[in-house]
Amino acid sequence: MQQAAARGQGLARRRALRAGGAVLAAGLLGGLAAPEPEAGGRLLFTVTDVDGGRVAASRPVAAGDRVTLRYTHSVSKRPVDEVFSAGAGGRLLMQEMRFDTFGANLPVGPEHIGSTTTTFLREDDGYRVLHHGRPLGTVELMVNSTHSGQVLLFPDGGRVRLLDVAAYGTRVELGVQGGPRAWP
Repeated sequence: MQQAAARGQGLARRRALRAGGAVLAAGLLGGLAAPEPEAGGRLLFTVTDVDGGRVAASRPVAAGDRVTLRYTHSVSKRPVDEVFSAGAGGRLLMQEMRFDTFGANLPVGPEHIGSTTTTFLREDDGYRVLHHGRPLGTVELMVNSTHSGQVLLFPDGGRVRLLDVAAYGTRVELGVQGGPRAWP
């Protein structure tokens, strides 16, 4: 009798997990499939101290604006640019990556990431990997030494050096806040 009750509880638990997973999957897929509203919405590009739970830096951006994270690769000692854009719905989108020589964790060809296949291009000054506006949500990274020179470059010419807003070794999260529902 106890075995039957235990099997019944286990079955109920599995059904609840499946139902919860289906709701989560539908929400995630719905969010990815939702069209981006027109460019020009009021948004904030944020750098958040993950452990401290505080916004270390923020700058206004418009939907479609591109923000570049520039740093020096730790192995090749060469510059790498990762280009993101602000999605109108308050999402961070991956647009492209640029580098002039290969190094650890840099792509060597097209990659299949979720439902996106990147485009790998060989250009006169190096390599360019197009991510086609792949939705990221946020990007977490660790603030490195002055040698990596992690700098965010904004379309208006503004610059934010990560070491100026967070201490070495701090985990930060890059993201976009705002969107149609966040503003009056």
